[in-house]
Amino acid sequence: MSRKEPKTLRVACFNDGRRKIITFKRGAYWWSPSDGAYPLSAALESIKHQGGWIETIPNPNYRPKGLFG
Repeated sequence: MSRKEPKTLRVACFNDGRRKIITFKRGAYWWSPSDGAYPLSAALESIKHQGGWIETIPNPNYRPKGLFG
């Protein structure tokens, strides 16, 4: 697997239980199905405006490489 998984993920959480993973590819961008990608700074404003917050969670897909792996 050539793509390296980050140790932690940033997740936008909302009061109604919705969660969205924020992905970082070539800079910090937020993906929205309706708006496409836009810069994370704008996303943070919109998340807070909607009553949400950002959580950092351990990535369940992250596999640390061992000495011989």
